[in-house]
Amino acid sequence: MKKHLAWMMMAILVLLTACSGNSPSSAGEHSSSGDQKTVVIAVTGSNRFLETAAQKFDDLHPDIHIEIKEYLAMPKTDGGTTSAISQADMEKYVQTVTTQALSGKASDLIDMTNLPQDKFVSKNVLVNLYDLMAQDSAFDKSRYYENILKSSQNGDGLYAMPFSFSPQFVAGKKSVLEKAGISIDDKTWTWGQFKNIAKKLQDQVGQDYVAFVNLLPNQLLADYIEKNYSDLVQDGKANFDSELFRGMMNEIKSMYDEGILQAEFSYDYDKALFSMTSLYNPAMDLINVLKEDTQLFNRPTSNGQSGGGEYSSYFTLGLNSKSQVQQEAWEFLKFLLSDEMQSSPELPSGYPIHKGIVDKKFHEAKEKLLQGGTLEVSGFPVEVPDNLDMSMVDERIATMKQQLENASKKLTSDMKVFSIAMEEFEAFMNGQKTAEEVSKLIQNRVTTYLNE
Repeated sequence: MKKHLAWMMMAILVLLTACSGNSPSSAGEHSSSGDQKTVVIAVTGSNRFLETAAQKFDDLHPDIHIEIKEYLAMPKTDGGTTSAISQADMEKYVQTVTTQALSGKASDLIDMTNLPQDKFVSKNVLVNLYDLMAQDSAFDKSRYYENILKSSQNGDGLYAMPFSFSPQFVAGKKSVLEKAGISIDDKTWTWGQFKNIAKKLQDQVGQDYVAFVNLLPNQLLADYIEKNYSDLVQDGKANFDSELFRGMMNEIKSMYDEGILQAEFSYDYDKALFSMTSLYNPAMDLINVLKEDTQLFNRPTSNGQSGGGEYSSYFTLGLNSKSQVQQEAWEFLKFLLSDEMQSSPELPSGYPIHKGIVDKKFHEAKEKLLQGGTLEVSGFPVEVPDNLDMSMVDERIATMKQQLENASKKLTSDMKVFSIAMEEFEAFMNGQKTAEEVSKLIQNRVTTYLNE
């Protein structure tokens, strides 16, 4: 199963991209050839889904050209492979695009994945996409997961369109939990309760087991911030100098101090009592949930209030309110939501937001599972295990569809806030500074950033 680590996923999003080969114009500029209009899309790095959509859309609409403006084209190594983008480069990208947007010089469409969306909305940089939907009689909002649209809102408006989504869970071993006599209410469990459960399981199976394998303190902090971002940053004001955040830091440190987690890399995944996982592919997810010993839980919270199933979106586009080609940009957004593009195997990680396409993918996965043999998942062959309980296929599909419908809490944050918190958090974890000292430092730095 795929692990979800908020900070790592942002890096992975960049690592998976490749150069688009376009020669983009400056942000906010629009070239023209006769009556042809150009829609410029600002992205960190291009991807095959976007490139394919742009080419197909251009073919269907000769009067509109889609231009991909790539800010962080991946540098090549001597071996021809792409190398990683540094955190400093990512921060420079965020600062550059944010400055352009606030000065009215942004591209027509903007990938909002790593950008401070709250700030963009408060400064009226983005168009409320609900307004365009209401004006377009050809657009049927009911075809899409409205729970995802609603939870992607800022206030009552939708300012960045998600094209796929990935529900997040904790996976546990049912047999181990049952042997220890542990039942979990994942609607109310907290990280404190999770720690106690992990301790009890360690007593049963051995202290060489840990709650999660390869989950580092900074990654867990990022998860905490992402889950509680609306409490930590409210109406443009920081709330890190608070008992909420200090409680988070202390809870994280205690799990490592007490051996529940280990801040070191391991290849021994069998020593993990739980795993961070997500739903991202119908065929692979169906194989995993059909395994008798796998049980999915909503992830723990700091206050015992889950607030609905959590999910991530790794590619969202906002429409610049200053764009001179808003209608053309909207047509391209609709194309990305079309049956053709939502069915694409190149769709960014997760389930299509188009409900009909999800139904189709589950049907195809079921048929292939019943036939046995090998499935192709994300371009790779996966053997269907012989011991799957095929009588449970329909029941598991229904359960997974319900989990998609229940996804109602979008995990979100500001990459710069992540960066600030992680930098200062190190001094707390190694004992150089207290939780109070670190929370105040983060508070001051985040406040300065938010006021820029």
